[in-house]
Amino acid sequence: MSSSTSNNPPKFEVKATDWDRTAASYAQLASQGSPMSVPITKLVEMLQTVSPFDKATTILDVGCGPGSATSQLISTHHDIIPSNTQLLATDFSRGMVSIVSQVRDFKLGSLQDGTEKSTWSRVVPLVMDAQDLHPLLDDFVSHIIANFVLFMTDDPPKALKEAHRVLKSGGVFALSSWHRMDWMDYLVIAASHAFPTIGKPTPQMPEFPAQWASVDGVRELLRDAGFKDVQLEFVGAPIVMPKVEASVHAFLNSGNPAVTWITDVLEGNEVEEVEKQLVKVVKEKCEVNDKGAHILNGTAILAICRN
Repeated sequence: MSSSTSNNPPKFEVKATDWDRTAASYAQLASQGSPMSVPITKLVEMLQTVSPFDKATTILDVGCGPGSATSQLISTHHDIIPSNTQLLATDFSRGMVSIVSQVRDFKLGSLQDGTEKSTWSRVVPLVMDAQDLHPLLDDFVSHIIANFVLFMTDDPPKALKEAHRVLKSGGVFALSSWHRMDWMDYLVIAASHAFPTIGKPTPQMPEFPAQWASVDGVRELLRDAGFKDVQLEFVGAPIVMPKVEASVHAFLNSGNPAVTWITDVLEGNEVEEVEKQLVKVVKEKCEVNDKGAHILNGTAILAICRN
């Protein structure tokens, strides 16, 4: 995230309990389609291209959230994943890990016997911090995916070192970060309009480490952690809002750390003023597709590398 309100915005800091708080709404957003769906699809295909899953021994989903990457991986490649391959879905949020467990149990109860069901039976949800992947052993994992997570850790270089430690020699690591998010820029604008009306000082939007927002920065971070054969690309990751008012209301009331820097300092009726302003900004600035939905653009950086 970035903000134009100050040269020294606060650092983006998030605790496991913050994600516990928003786990249910976050999972609902993911199930309906979110800006993360395109990057997840691309990351899974990048892993398959560089190191096909038919050679996978252990696949690690770091910062798995509600399990979107694991779900995408299984739905598209269950027929080639070896029958003894284990899939680890890890997150430091117990709420998120609980949702993955629920998804796994639902799949096992609803799928017919076959490779997809068998693969879900080998998914192991674990509460684990990306900065400390113990008790996973060194050189243990063949494939790692980390979607929009490592730049939010307290110590991203430490998290990268941990990924490097557990990845086998020749193993592959795919990850993503944000380059630009129009929805966050629009939220800053909405806050700058709403807070003077409310009579409270406008808060500053927290900022992610700037290095994660550039291709050169991500390449340097990966190389410093010991990874090689680094490949990077941009991909569009928009939010599609069929009904702006409903989408904005759900976003601002989700408990997502992306919005709580605003909502946690407001009362309920004050949040409504931010909603009104954000709806106005979205309708003024966004393109509308042929179905009448407003498009909030975003751009992600995707990276894949080897140990």
